[in-house]
Order: sequence, then structure tokens, then C-alpha cells
Amino acid sequence: MCLSVVISRTDKQGNIIYCNSTFMNVNGFKGASIINKSKSVIRHPDMSQTIYDIIWKTISKGLPIQAIMKNKTNDNKYYWSMVEWKPQKDIEGNILSYVAEGKQAPEKVIEEIEPLYEMMHEIEKEHGMESALTYLHSFLDEKKMTYSEYLYNLTKNRGFKCLCEFVRHSIGKK
Repeated sequence: MCLSVVISRTDKQGNIIYCNSTFMNVNGFKGASIINKSKSVIRHPDMSQTIYDIIWKTISKGLPIQAIMKNKTNDNKYYWSMVEWKPQKDIEGNILSYVAEGKQAPEKVIEEIEPLYEMMHEIEKEHGMESALTYLHSFLDEKKMTYSEYLYNLTKNRGFKCLCEFVRHSIGKK
């Protein structure tokens, strides 16, 4: 069983201050080129901005959060991962940085979440993030779940593939 995970640490502004070799390899970066760059450098253009907003608001409050993400590599390919963000705090409870750990999301999870994110992205383009958030809340209300419960239900009992098995696809026009 492969235990590789993508790990990165960002400062409070979202700039990468550390990443492991798996992060570098999966995302196609070499040397120190990624250090001090915004974590948004791996943000896939099709990914819902609303999800990023939820993540940022949650970790900024000092709380951890998980999400399924579509990320972009340095060579314009993409991959889906299950990521957990954890605020790193000093002894007095002040946030110092954020650590993200991710593994490849299983195909069944991608098949379920991709249409939701596509719809949210379309709503954002036409009506803004507030409308996309309303859509997400309605989607979750219909399932009688919170976002965390939805992710847990979606990912429970599903094996995660090792990052060395990522199938990276070219980002092209649809």
C-alpha cells in the first residue's frame, strides 16, 4: 500500500512556504520555483470558487476542513484529490500557517462531485458566488446533510489510490 500524500504549507496569505516531493512531482514543479507562490497556482479554472471561499473562511477561523478538489498541474494537466486543510497554531492559539494533505480521489467520488462543481461554477459565472452557495445549501438540504457529512458519506469505504497512480489529463477546451 502506497502512503504517499501531497503535502503543502502556506502562510496566512495563501503563499506556499513548504511542499513535499510528492507535491512537486504531481504538480510538475522543480526546485524552489513554487516557494512563495500563491497556492492558487494549482487552482483549476473549472473549479468552483465558492468551494475555495468555504475553505478559506473555515481555516481562517482556526478550524480544519476537507474537500474534494480539481487541481491544475504546472504542465496544464489536472487531477482530483481529497484534501484536508489544518490550521497550524502557536502556543497561544494564533494561526501561523495552513497545512494541506491530499490523496487522489476515487473515480466514484469524482463521478459524484464533478456535476455538482460544474453546476456551481456555471452559477458563479452567471449569477455570482452567493447564488452558487445557495445552490450548494439547497443540494445539501435535499440530502439532509452538511458539507462535511456529504463528503464523509461520499468517501467512506472507498480506497484511495496512491498519488504515484494519478492519471493526469490535459486541460483542453470542452
